[in-house]
Amino acid sequence: MALYSSASTSLGRMPKRLYICSLALLLIVICNPGIVDPGPPEELKIVYCNVQGLLHMGSMTSDQPVIQFKKLQDLQAYIFTYKPDIVMLNETWLTKHVHDNEVISSSYYNMFRNDRSYADKAKYGKKGGGGVLILCRNDIDASFSEVKVKTSLPISSVLLKKKKKKK
Repeated sequence: MALYSSASTSLGRMPKRLYICSLALLLIVICNPGIVDPGPPEELKIVYCNVQGLLHMGSMTSDQPVIQFKKLQDLQAYIFTYKPDIVMLNETWLTKHVHDNEVISSSYYNMFRNDRSYADKAKYGKKGGGGVLILCRNDIDASFSEVKVKTSLPISSVLLKKKKKKK
């Protein structure tokens, strides 16, 4: 009982029961900081697909490439229906003449692309193909991260960080 009487005198007129509850809550938060800051989501929905070209093969070298609308519509329908956190696509066959908003015109995603350049295609004897695209939902703090390895592969890296909560 001495603990209760000394607690009430050191904290003024705080009722003993409130003091005990506050102390218990403080101990829970100290022992389990995840209560205050739960951290990243428990799970992320990540989708991967080899799209085998979002452009018609014959138009890839053109300044006005022809988009395969059926594939693009299927991709967009999936994204808007299932709302994945991250979408990774390879073999996009996209070129610098295709703008990001032609692929997905959404303010819900950030896009990171690594199209195979004409120089790379010539250097490695490729007529077309290649390309990587990563979409990250806007509520995920994502930024392009340079891959510092010299390779013929179009490697893309995205750094994901937990968003800081607004106070």
